Amino acid sequence: MSVHALGLLGTIDINVDVAQALPAWSQLTAVGVGAVSGAAYAARRGFDVVGVLLLAVAEGLGGLLLRDTLLQTGSSIVLVDARYLSLAAGAAVLGFFFAGLIDRLDGLVVVLDALALGILCSAGSNAAMREALDWLPAIFIGTVTAVGGITLRDLLAGDAPRVLRPGVFTASAAFFGALTFVALVKVVHMDRTEAQIVVILLVFALRLLAIKWSWSTRPAQDITERIWRRWSREEGP
Repeated sequence: MSVHALGLLGTIDINVDVAQALPAWSQLTAVGVGAVSGAAYAARRGFDVVGVLLLAVAEGLGGLLLRDTLLQTGSSIVLVDARYLSLAAGAAVLGFFFAGLIDRLDGLVVVLDALALGILCSAGSNAAMREALDWLPAIFIGTVTAVGGITLRDLLAGDAPRVLRPGVFTASAAFFGALTFVALVKVVHMDRTEAQIVVILLVFALRLLAIKWSWSTRPAQDITERIWRRWSREEGP
């Protein structure tokens, strides 16, 4: 009887875990898009084949590697499942030999990047919630997963990370996507796959509208002097 009970509990745990998982194709799609973008980025800057491969792997797999490292879930999915590394390597070859073609398809790459951002922020948040983390950590992990690959690519290329500089929404879009995913799952109790689809559409729309209407973040503004002058007038005779 106890064996049967244990077997039943094991079945229940497996079913719950499957219910909490997102489709594997979504992460693979994001990896492929990121790797092609990273490879083209390296090829345009004159990197050799090793450099193109490294930047393709960095952008394609960096976010998921960082997510799994922060969550300490053991070996990362990108190392356990050979499809991830194979996809990144294939994208590197594509970017190395067809960087000019990818440049001419810049609009398509922007669209795919926007889709990948939504996929990764929801995948990161979902992984955090599967580890029983609360709201804020789940949102943080989702945001880091979405922008981690881009940041790692820029660092390896010797550039200031794009997501840390003023410009069109990237990290902001990832943050709102992660926030929305967590809210849909925890508050609305929406199915996680459906929640991911909503987030992908939301982030996609936000990114494209930001590009179209030039919505962007601003540099830091120091208001110390303004506060000091106001305080001085109030404290004066």
